[in-house]
Amino acid sequence: MTKDEVEAFVAAMIEAGSNIQAIGTIGYVLAEPVDPTDREAYRRIELVSSAFGERDHLKADIIAYLHEIGRVVEIPVEPDAGLS
Repeated sequence: MTKDEVEAFVAAMIEAGSNIQAIGTIGYVLAEPVDPTDREAYRRIELVSSAFGERDHLKADIIAYLHEIGRVVEIPVEPDAGLS
């Protein structure tokens, strides 16, 4: 997969039924369908994932694009408890 394919990859995953989302700025998830009971969605998601191929080198680009389109779960920052 190339950087130029990031948007198409995300669109294809969404169309397949994936609930693809960035997790803060550290990663993203894509395997869980919007409807976890939709067994066919798991198959479609796997097919899309395989079709686009290796994408580890584009992790930051995928995360950034997911942020752009509002598909992100923010990681709460815990206040400093004063423990040192």
